[in-house]
Amino acid sequence: MVEEADDGTLRVAANQPAAPAAPVTVPEMAAKVFNPVITPAPVVQNNVVNGGSDGDLTIAITNSYGQLLSLAFDVDAGSSAFRGNPQPTSIAAAAATSYAVPSGWAGRVNVGKINHADNSKIEGSFYGAGNGDIDISYVDGYSVPITCSVGGKVVSGCNMELFDQGCNSPDTPSEMGPDGKPAVCSNGARANSWGPASSFFAPCAGAAYTFPNDNDANTGMITDTLMSCCIGTSCAASPHQKAQKRDLQSPKANAPSLLPRSHQLHARRHGRPGVFGYKHGI
Repeated sequence: MVEEADDGTLRVAANQPAAPAAPVTVPEMAAKVFNPVITPAPVVQNNVVNGGSDGDLTIAITNSYGQLLSLAFDVDAGSSAFRGNPQPTSIAAAAATSYAVPSGWAGRVNVGKINHADNSKIEGSFYGAGNGDIDISYVDGYSVPITCSVGGKVVSGCNMELFDQGCNSPDTPSEMGPDGKPAVCSNGARANSWGPASSFFAPCAGAAYTFPNDNDANTGMITDTLMSCCIGTSCAASPHQKAQKRDLQSPKANAPSLLPRSHQLHARRHGRPGVFGYKHGI
């Protein structure tokens, strides 16, 4: 209500109710109810494993050995590194982890009860999809049984617990591990390029590398970009390993005139011949 003040001006009378708001139309109400602000969906990165990306090789590792194990990482000189530059770490019993490597990688994961240079090793090279290679090596020594599979098929490794038999000359046991068994049995045949394997390593000859050119342990180039490795005696067995644990000598390998590419990659990873890179026992 408007009233005239003493000075003649007009003003709104005090204590008067405010004017009613303009009515909301049906279209305006519908827009507010049925058109809420939409929050953008999160961006999902595919195939990201420890900093990896599409096109990388993923190395998945499962610990079925029943105790905490050590993992350490090594690459050949001039090779691409593991994604994220992982440092020595551990993997708990019944746990699983994954690591990614780009094209141009050649290296290994050392696996054992302690961090030791002669541990069992997951080795590989990767130069893009369809151009990779993987194997399990006991050439430096044995610590735990490992097998690796691609596409559900074991391609390298041996799931036998070799410590069920004694580690004796020419092989050398290390200090005891937390399970009361030697942590490592160092391989006395590592300098014998064409074998044979010693009696301790013989049950796994041809399944895992037990001497430098034990090439039956390498089934050839892998065509997948996922490699699954399992640690322990309950893991899938290689068709190449011996049927029983027994004291026997493996035969010597014959030097072929031309090694398959996968065997050449294994030799290159170990600096033989005339190639700079990792060498067993160094």
